[in-house]
Amino acid sequence: MFGFLKYTEGAIPGKATKKKKTEDEKKEKSKLYETNRPARKLNKKWQENRPWLKFENDTMTCSVCLDYYINTNKPGSSGLQRVRGQNTFITGCTNRKISAVLDHEISNAHEKAILSMHSKTVTNEEKITSNAGKALLSLKHAEREKLRILFVNTHAIIKNNRPLRDFPWLCKLDILKGLDLGDTYQNQKAALDFMTAIGQASSDKTVKLINSTNFFAFMMDGSTDISGDEQEVLYVRTSVDGKVVEQYLGIGSPKSTSSLDLKEFAVNMFDSCGLDKGKLVAMGSDGASNMVGRRSGLATLLRQEVNDEIINVHCFAHRLELAFRDVLKKEKKYDKLMTLLIGLYYFYMKSYKSKKGLLDTMKALNVDGILPAKVTGTRWLPHLTRAIICLIRNFPAYEAHLCSLSHTNPKAEGLVKIMLSKDVVCFVLFLKEALKPLQKLSLQLQKPESTLADSIHWVEATIELTHECKMIMRDSDEVKAVLDSGTYKSIKLRGNTPTMSYVNPLIDGFIEAMKTRFELNESEATVMNATKILHLKNWPKIESESDLKG
Repeated sequence: MFGFLKYTEGAIPGKATKKKKTEDEKKEKSKLYETNRPARKLNKKWQENRPWLKFENDTMTCSVCLDYYINTNKPGSSGLQRVRGQNTFITGCTNRKISAVLDHEISNAHEKAILSMHSKTVTNEEKITSNAGKALLSLKHAEREKLRILFVNTHAIIKNNRPLRDFPWLCKLDILKGLDLGDTYQNQKAALDFMTAIGQASSDKTVKLINSTNFFAFMMDGSTDISGDEQEVLYVRTSVDGKVVEQYLGIGSPKSTSSLDLKEFAVNMFDSCGLDKGKLVAMGSDGASNMVGRRSGLATLLRQEVNDEIINVHCFAHRLELAFRDVLKKEKKYDKLMTLLIGLYYFYMKSYKSKKGLLDTMKALNVDGILPAKVTGTRWLPHLTRAIICLIRNFPAYEAHLCSLSHTNPKAEGLVKIMLSKDVVCFVLFLKEALKPLQKLSLQLQKPESTLADSIHWVEATIELTHECKMIMRDSDEVKAVLDSGTYKSIKLRGNTPTMSYVNPLIDGFIEAMKTRFELNESEATVMNATKILHLKNWPKIESESDLKG
């Protein structure tokens, strides 16, 4: 092997391999370099493209980190203590090496501060158009859509008077339809929270509307719930751009139904909702003594404490009901009719067997009938009218079915005995005609947009229509058939032929009762006069035939 080696002219010996220095030698060399090197200085070139780098008192600081960790601190916390020992560019870095600047520039703390600074200067449009903004909006839209469906389900349950226990299965139904509802907020407790949020949002909307107007009135009425506790409900009423607006305000339980406790309840309701009581100008109620009493009624107490010019309005729909009761409260035929209508309702609607028998009878006799209507409870005139129309339409079916049951059922026997009486049938036919204008008036008076002036005009027109009932009853073919033949719809009636001498006195009584009940009090008359003046001022002048056509 060594025989191939030979001498070459000009050759030089190879360099010796460097010997690795030990750690002690490296430290010694570094110490020697630090001892002999000139003093280090801060280089201004380091500040190029680094506007955050500041030189102060031979130290380096970061303005972005100072602003993020110190200047924008929440009260009571110390950003300096949180980053002490981790970010020397806050307290002042004395290391005059470029490596210290580079290390800080790529540190997590500095990058976090830079992102915070950019987020403050970036516009909303830039945030939305950025990729992160688009992704965030997409996520929020999906979550918002899930919550929207859950809120809609809760609102539907409330509007249809369904229990909250229907909420979970309604959510399951939506999931079966392919809707994404997520995995949470699908229980009764969540539905209660949704319902509370919906109620609060509606209440805030109502309060904002009322506070934006110059005046408002309120209506209050009470009833007992299933536990027997008194519940008072308040509605507020105002005018927006010339249109009457009526909104639900709240419901609660006063200490009692005395006028003092009702006043405290109403005032507390206004205060809790943030309404300006100085804008209260009127109050509407059902006419009970604790509401409209002259000495210590609710309206009187509100005049003393809130506004001495508050107008007290007795509900016109209640006035009509009272006028009707004033005339018929001593009429025995009316008591018989109510006994019949109430008895028919409970006889058929509380027994499936009886209801099924009635439906089969209607089908066999080819009677286009309807199920009995309820006349108890509020007993409004439209309810009574509906029940009377039902009795007339179902008369053959009632007679056939009740007669077949009368041999074994005492209730059926008693009902059919009243129904087949000539007196009762003639009285039903009389009330059917007499109630036509009255029930239409009741529906008009119950409209939310009705005003005092409109109501008075409707009452006056109804009085005129009620006068015509005398002539209608005298020329009625149905009544003549009952009086002459003693039958109604080919069904033989029982009893003596009635004289129907009550027709004119009852109609005259209705007219007088309406005039008495709808007589305006002093404050209501003031409103009517002001309304007439406004109408006259705003009424266009007619100077020619073309103006009349216009």
